[in-house]
Amino acid sequence: VISGRITIGEAVTAKVDIVRRSAIIRNHSAAHLLQAALRRVLGNHVRQAGQLVYDKLVRFDFTHFAALSREELDRIEEEVNEIILLGANVLTDEMTIAEANKTGAMALFGEKYGDVVRVVKMGDYSSEFCGGTHVNNTAKIGLFHIVSEYSVAAGVRRIEAVTGQNVLALLHAQEELISQTSAVLKASPAELVGKAAQLVGELRIKDRELETINSKMAASQLENLKADAKMINGIKIVTAVLKGTGADTLRIMTDRFRETEPNAVIVLAGITQGKINFAAACGSDAVNRGAHAGNLLKTAAKLTGGGGGGRPDSATAGGRDISKLDEAMATVEKAVAGLKNQ
Repeated sequence: VISGRITIGEAVTAKVDIVRRSAIIRNHSAAHLLQAALRRVLGNHVRQAGQLVYDKLVRFDFTHFAALSREELDRIEEEVNEIILLGANVLTDEMTIAEANKTGAMALFGEKYGDVVRVVKMGDYSSEFCGGTHVNNTAKIGLFHIVSEYSVAAGVRRIEAVTGQNVLALLHAQEELISQTSAVLKASPAELVGKAAQLVGELRIKDRELETINSKMAASQLENLKADAKMINGIKIVTAVLKGTGADTLRIMTDRFRETEPNAVIVLAGITQGKINFAAACGSDAVNRGAHAGNLLKTAAKLTGGGGGGRPDSATAGGRDISKLDEAMATVEKAVAGLKNQ
């Protein structure tokens, strides 16, 4: 009811939305062809495990043991479209369940049927028990296109596909996306692949340059941190909070420190975009005394509402609550102070 109220005794006119119903019909008939194609391409072990048909798409769940390859999806799509273009007549017939079984018509596994069933036959390609509405000729499906394929449960895959006008709508949306991408990259559609490859190559060069710069900056910062190192329980320890320093740079710094300082522990926290990145490393002598980078970070990160961990000699983690950073870093010194003496 769009407005007002319906009361008892009023006369109403019920009408089928022909455009919507026709789209549902196309998708339903395509589901029958899809199941037949799946069995031909993948094998007779394929069985329907669920189905949703409405005006926008057909969703078909089926039993299968692995993800479908691009080649398999293409073959399935081609099979369905061949029968659509063939223009096979779609015939329905009611018969006893015994007669239907003799014809080889597919029935839903586990479904309960009465004594009389309806069989929908699409040429010589598909024959199934079905009480639903269908096209009277496969050509009326128009076109069939698989949109996605993925897992929904152990041994169950799902295909989503479109037919008829929905294929055109999808093509128009993709054309618009290509057009917008071409405008952003200042390249024609035919040049997009080459342009994308060029940009990826340029970004790799920039990444290498940035890595070199970060490495030099890390080395410079590390020397300053070494000067502020503390000796706790016979182990050199460095803790610091570095604003604007990313996870990669932190890892470079802690790894370098570990390589040059066997009897040392370093824990760094970097703050970027309101988030915390932790990196820690323990030298070989410190590890022999019981220092464990992963455990140190697990405790520190937990205090800041994050988590992580790693090996005894190297670990990374993340956190969220910057206000808890000082408390978190203090746990590192406390842990080192509690290590056994040698």
